[in-house]
Amino acid sequence: METQTELVAEEKLDQNEIAATLEKILELQNKNSRQLVQSLRENVNFQNQVRRGMQQELDSLKEQQRGEQFTPILKAVASICVEYRKILSDESVSKKMRRTLSLMFDELEDILAEYDAEIFTTEIGEPRRSLLTKIVNTVATKDKNLHNTVARSRRPGVMRNGKPLYREFVDVYVFDENAGGKKSESVRTE
Repeated sequence: METQTELVAEEKLDQNEIAATLEKILELQNKNSRQLVQSLRENVNFQNQVRRGMQQELDSLKEQQRGEQFTPILKAVASICVEYRKILSDESVSKKMRRTLSLMFDELEDILAEYDAEIFTTEIGEPRRSLLTKIVNTVATKDKNLHNTVARSRRPGVMRNGKPLYREFVDVYVFDENAGGKKSESVRTE
């Protein structure tokens, strides 16, 4: 039979083993907690990357659905329609050629209309729309009410969904107390 001291010594040994085992379990638990936190962070980062990628793809598909991929082509067509339509008024062009050109410009305008683009001209006295117009000349005026309104439309513009495909060229009134109706020939870009 074991003596009382042997039992106490054995009990202390068991307590030390239990404490050591608990300490190992605690270390493993802490290690697992750190790995879990790291895995959760990596998962959140991955989810954010996937969401960003999906959002970019969604934005790209929305642009395609709205026909935005055609914008560069429509800008070129708008430029041709506006820049070269004046050929129709050239007297050196034969009637047959004028008719052919007229039909071609009508077709180009139909293409623009098919993609919701419209050719526009601002009326004299209407406020200038800065996004859609480009100032060619300014005209001094004593009338404050005419300030920043269109004095003359030199070339029509083309817009699609409120955005310019081709900006209208305009002369604009500018208030000047000493105005005598003189024109300023400086070209400005806005």
